Amino acid sequence: MIPKIDIDKNKLIITVKHVSPKETIVYTFTSEIRESKMDNIRLTTNEDKLAFAIEYLSLSNNEIASKFGVTSGTISKMKNPYESTLKPAYLYAFESAYGIPYKIFEDKKVNTSEKIIHAIKEKKKKTQTEVFYQNDELLNLLVGDWYAYLYPSNPIYDIYTIKTTIKSDGTVIDDNNNGGKLYLGKRQSMIIKESRNSQDLVSITFDNMQIPFGMFSFTLVSKRNLVHRKMCNFGFFSKRKLPLDKVAEILGDREDVQFKLDYGFEERINEFVGFEG
Repeated sequence: MIPKIDIDKNKLIITVKHVSPKETIVYTFTSEIRESKMDNIRLTTNEDKLAFAIEYLSLSNNEIASKFGVTSGTISKMKNPYESTLKPAYLYAFESAYGIPYKIFEDKKVNTSEKIIHAIKEKKKKTQTEVFYQNDELLNLLVGDWYAYLYPSNPIYDIYTIKTTIKSDGTVIDDNNNGGKLYLGKRQSMIIKESRNSQDLVSITFDNMQIPFGMFSFTLVSKRNLVHRKMCNFGFFSKRKLPLDKVAEILGDREDVQFKLDYGFEERINEFVGFEG
C-alpha cells in the first residue's frame, strides 16, 4: 500500500488504497496545513508579526498592494525585518483595512502566533455587532486640527478651506462655529455637523486606512446655501495647511469633484407623491 499525497490549497490529503481479493477499500485522511504550520510560533519583530497575520488571514501581496496604492514589492519589504520599510502609519492602515490590531505591534508580550490569532479574533468579535464603536488608536490619530479643502457651492469662488478641530471626546467644531460629532466605523468613519445658520445636517465620510498618513479624501453631502439645493462635494483633509496652487492640483477640475442635484428630481418625487395621494 503506497499512500498518495495531494495538496489542495491549504489542505494536505493522504489517500491509501487497500486491495484484497474480495474488495478494495480507500482510506482518505485530510489535515489543515495552516493549523500545523501555525501551531505556536514565536514572533519577535513587527515585520514577522505582520507577515504571520497576513498569512493567517490568507491575504496576498497583490491584494494588499491594490488597496494601499503601492507595489506588491513594497508589501514584501514590509514583511522583511532587514528592509526597515514598515512604518507606524502602515500598521494603522492594516488595522483599518484588515482588522489586524495595532496593539499586537506595540505590545511586546504579544509575541507568539497564538496570541496574535487571539487578538485578531477578539477584534473581529468586538466590531462584528456594532456599526460605530470605540477605537482609541484611530481617535488619537484624528484628534487635533485639520484643514478641509473643497470647491464651494458658488461657482464664482475658487477653493474653499476651513479649519476643523476634532476633540478627544469625539466632538467636532469648525472655524464657522458649526458643531458636530465623529463616528468611527470598521472601514470608514464619518463626521455629522449641523449648520449653525440653517440647522441642516452636513455629513462627511472618509476611509480609515488613509488617516495615518495625515491626509485623506472625503465625501461631503450638504445643502447649498440660500437655495437649499442638495449637493455632493469630494474634498480632502490635511494636517498641514497647504498652498492653494497645490490644493488645486490635488482637487483637479471642479466638475469632476462636485455634483449638484437637479431640481427636476425633487419635482418628480413631489409630483409622484401628489399623484399617489
